[in-house]
Amino acid sequence: MDRLNYTEWKQRHQQALASLPGKSVMMFFSGGKDSSVVLNFLQHAGTEYGFTFDTHAGVFPHHVYPSSERNKLDQYWKNRGIQINWHNVSESDDRLASALEEGMSPCLICNTAKKKDLMEYINTQGIDMNSLVIVMSYSLWDIVSASIEHILGAVFNDKEAAPAFRHKSAEERYLETFQRFYPMLRMPAGFSIFKPLIYYNDQDIRSVLKNEGIPVLSTTCDYRQYRPKRLFAQYYEHMNLQFDFKEVFNFAQKALNLPAESHFTQMGGEHYLNKVI
Repeated sequence: MDRLNYTEWKQRHQQALASLPGKSVMMFFSGGKDSSVVLNFLQHAGTEYGFTFDTHAGVFPHHVYPSSERNKLDQYWKNRGIQINWHNVSESDDRLASALEEGMSPCLICNTAKKKDLMEYINTQGIDMNSLVIVMSYSLWDIVSASIEHILGAVFNDKEAAPAFRHKSAEERYLETFQRFYPMLRMPAGFSIFKPLIYYNDQDIRSVLKNEGIPVLSTTCDYRQYRPKRLFAQYYEHMNLQFDFKEVFNFAQKALNLPAESHFTQMGGEHYLNKVI
């Protein structure tokens, strides 16, 4: 039996799922394998626990989301009763190319543009922040890769040497990395961040996609080589590595000074949304 399936996933997140009825649940969807598995499970959970949710996707970089790919995903999810709200991010793909010339990470430009668009949507819709739950699709491999990146880029980095490409500051990246270790963060500003895939390896996630016949984007980003997680994932795949969440969590606590959950939940909501998530 597969290590990841709806029953196991539901039991692990039962308390969080039971809190969702009556909330404004927003699923951030990329069309990739991780968010597709989360969307699959979230639909089953919505039926069982009695909550609804909206699915939002930022169309950027534009070359990753041609109409043929969006139509493929739309057809599959519409047949399952899910409407994907595609947000046409105003930023141009040319900005990613110019970012490289400026020594700026194109991934930072991309993530910032998509986050800005979705946050503006939340503000314009007048959503009650006290009822908002944002669902993100970080996996265990994401957490491991971000932790390794922190070690290499912040702990072991030669502080006098300028990086080839500028990312977020070490402090911002530190907080962004370690807030991912907590599956449900309830912020004093009222909203919550739900990360229901952080316990699972890529092998488990791919198995669900195969067993359920769920389609994902077949196009790849021209700038994927600038995402450290992609490079680390190739190594994990070649070595057939699988990680244990508790072991990774304990290591982060002891060696990387993982902040307590309260460090994030006591953070100002605007700061969290703009600088951390």
